[in-house]
Amino acid sequence: MALFKRLMLGLALLLSFAAAAAAQSPNSRINLLVMSDDADPDTVPRNNRIFNRVQLQLSEYLNTRGFQVYDETSLALGIAPTTRVRRRDAELIEIARAVSTPVDAMVVYQIYASARRAVAADIRFPEIRIAGRVLNVRSGQFIAAFEVGGFQLPALPNPCGAECLLETVGTHSRILATDLGAAIAQKLEGFARPSAGGSAAVGKDGIVLGGGGGAPVAQAAGDGCGNLPTDFAIQLREFTAAEVDRIESEIVRWGCYRAHRVTQMTTTSADFFYSTSADSARLTRNFRLMLELIGLNGQVTFAGNRLVVSKVVTR
Repeated sequence: MALFKRLMLGLALLLSFAAAAAAQSPNSRINLLVMSDDADPDTVPRNNRIFNRVQLQLSEYLNTRGFQVYDETSLALGIAPTTRVRRRDAELIEIARAVSTPVDAMVVYQIYASARRAVAADIRFPEIRIAGRVLNVRSGQFIAAFEVGGFQLPALPNPCGAECLLETVGTHSRILATDLGAAIAQKLEGFARPSAGGSAAVGKDGIVLGGGGGAPVAQAAGDGCGNLPTDFAIQLREFTAAEVDRIESEIVRWGCYRAHRVTQMTTTSADFFYSTSADSARLTRNFRLMLELIGLNGQVTFAGNRLVVSKVVTR
């Protein structure tokens, strides 16, 4: 009887662990930074009351969908002015790349708000539009874009001063921010979803597609391939042509592999453009294990999206 109870307890623990693993969203592998591009003077500036409501609602919705959402002010504190307004996208990209926390993608949005006056009566209608786009921080790749707004909103109270206008427009903007978050979440999930399996195929431009070497492409995010597809610059240094060929035949067999192409080749070095949905930790670990497997001495260094593998030659 005691043995039966222990078996049932062990089964219950296994089921609870399995349920916890299943409940973990694959989106939790994606780190997002939500930012506003307010360089256009017609947009709502940063730290405005309407801006704050949109920022909070958009971040909250993406957070509830399982994404890891980080606060820009907290990350950039000490390395960039936190009170600047009317910032261009170039400044936003530099901040996203400079923060210590590895950010996979940045969600950049713009808020346009105005009041349209009716032709025949003293009635004003608020008009709100929020446009958002998603960029891969490391590679600069465009991921998605969406826009919400453009439909008829209820008329403003009369009279309606500045306080009334901010509160009314802020309420409608918060609803639109939820719609924008839903669209962006769907686009991000579709972009990060692994492609269908299949054997390798070589395109006309020399790009190797699919699971090279007959290895199947990952089918689900549970195998560690739920990250955003990222392009890495892989540099091989001091390797012979035969060793480069051997390394290339190995890297196309790794899980989460998507595509690669050679960008530069010499007698002692090779540079690759390598696309994968694995994270940087898995990629660097694969290189270290591969060098040991094929019997080569080398050092692996990684920074940003650049991975350098240097052969160590001994007498």
